[in-house]
Amino acid sequence: MYNTDLPTRAELPTSKQLLRSTVIAILAAAAILVSVVLPAEYAIDPTGIGRALGLAEMGEIKTQLAREAEQDRKQCPTQA
Repeated sequence: MYNTDLPTRAELPTSKQLLRSTVIAILAAAAILVSVVLPAEYAIDPTGIGRALGLAEMGEIKTQLAREAEQDRKQCPTQA
């Protein structure tokens, strides 16, 4: 049914290799979160990289639009 063979125990990664890969992935995700996602989505730029890449401006525009939408919602509540 399957055209691939099961890997041998020697071909599988060790626990140490898996742990190392997991730690690297977590660190990469944290770096992406701090340098790209927070500046672009929430205008939070703790490192300054977001401003250099122009992402902080995107976040500032988004937060301003969200504030304006909230003000509009409070001023003109929809009638049910």
